[in-house]
Amino acid sequence: MEKYGFVYIWRDRKHNRYYIGSHWGTECDGYVCSSKWMNKSYNRRPEDFKRKILVKIYSSKNELLEQEYKWLSLISDEELGKKYYNFTKHKNGHWTAEDYEKDIRRRISLKTKEAMQKLEVKQNYKEGLKTRDCRSSDLEVRTKISESMKKTMAEKFPNRKQRDKFGSEEYCKKMAEKTKQLWLKSGHRESVGKKISQSLIGRPSPVKNTFWWNNGLKNTRKAECPGPEWIRGKL
Repeated sequence: MEKYGFVYIWRDRKHNRYYIGSHWGTECDGYVCSSKWMNKSYNRRPEDFKRKILVKIYSSKNELLEQEYKWLSLISDEELGKKYYNFTKHKNGHWTAEDYEKDIRRRISLKTKEAMQKLEVKQNYKEGLKTRDCRSSDLEVRTKISESMKKTMAEKFPNRKQRDKFGSEEYCKKMAEKTKQLWLKSGHRESVGKKISQSLIGRPSPVKNTFWWNNGLKNTRKAECPGPEWIRGKL
């Protein structure tokens, strides 16, 4: 399917918060947004989010940026970071973190290739490999690094209590015994169950009234068909 651009808005119904962004791709390619803050919330509770396409652009990415900026301009400064997951409303020249990383890797690769064409650079690189410490995975090296970190932490935080090593047999036995005593305590089990029950009241089930869909490459679970290329059923 040929790519195109679109400006979208997400709504988080739990906090009544929004996010406006743009994407050059397709509506069903799995892209969510470039906001780390919103992505964390979306990954925890995707059932609370719903996306609406504001406008589609088929001409160019520059035109898509112009359209995105028009919609971002409607957000007041007081709403940034509060009513919206957006922190800024400036015109951006990037698309996604993934696209940005690809561009950076491409530039670094080109610069490296150009530099390696020089005999002096190539020779210096080969000489550097002879003295480079490539034993970071060795037990001896890891032990030295661990001891150095412990010493640094002890000097930086002299009043910090030394804890048992997580995962050690002694620590696991201690935690297991502590948990066992808590569960044997009168009323503790009922109290925990009641708190869990209360926290779930009013929260919709993420799988109720949803179905499996696939596009021949991956599966998703939605109440409605995600797009024209998706069919009912699980791969």
